[in-house]
Amino acid sequence: MKLIQFKEHKNPEDKRARLAEGASLQTGSYCLASDGTLGTMGVVPADWGEGSDTPYYNNGVPLGCIALNPDELEDAGLELAEVDGEMVVQPIRIQLTVEDLQSFPITPADAHQERAPHTLKNYNTNFWADADVQEFQRQIAGQQVQVRATPVSYTFVYGDGGQLGPVSHAGYQLGEDVWDEETPTSHKYTVPGDYQFSVVTGYRGEFSVDGGPWEVIDGTVERPSEGQLVRVWRTQVGLVADDCSAAQGAWGCPGADR
Repeated sequence: MKLIQFKEHKNPEDKRARLAEGASLQTGSYCLASDGTLGTMGVVPADWGEGSDTPYYNNGVPLGCIALNPDELEDAGLELAEVDGEMVVQPIRIQLTVEDLQSFPITPADAHQERAPHTLKNYNTNFWADADVQEFQRQIAGQQVQVRATPVSYTFVYGDGGQLGPVSHAGYQLGEDVWDEETPTSHKYTVPGDYQFSVVTGYRGEFSVDGGPWEVIDGTVERPSEGQLVRVWRTQVGLVADDCSAAQGAWGCPGADR
């Protein structure tokens, strides 16, 4: 939207409201009262003197500067500001905060465990997270605002008191043929039992107004995943069948014990 400026009166004693540059003398034109109040031209009584402004006349009809209240300005997506020494009407400057970002329905990462939910005591159990960039649309002060939430950090909560992070990497899946391999996000459980594993994902926000450039929101928001069951078993050496090893399926074999 082009900035709307207000023209100065040629006569310094003229007490009428200042009209917008290029505006015609008609109802609805933006005006600036002598007390600095922003309004629009409208029909007023002939003796109207609100704001110390005497009215204009259009075909004998008195027109005065009727103030816009803050709600009307916000609904129109406008604000009065001083730019280079001139009073102008301009679109409201949208600036989102981390509190605003918190209000968007950003979903947490999906938490994963290799061969969930089973693992073995003192084995490297691999965990990872899947998180996507998410985008949202919202109308704010009459302007279309696009918000983008990008995952930037992960905190792995293993459920036994152990925790990793926040770290910038989400981990990765090893595959069915790999067992007891340490990864940047793996964890060893030293006591058999049932635990709840989760991932807390930190998201950085950006926003764009009416298709304009992306701006970074200061701060991040966190989204915790739902807890995932981890069932830790212990093994008894010497009681494992020939076709059943501690490396694969030990919790279903003879000798696997909780």
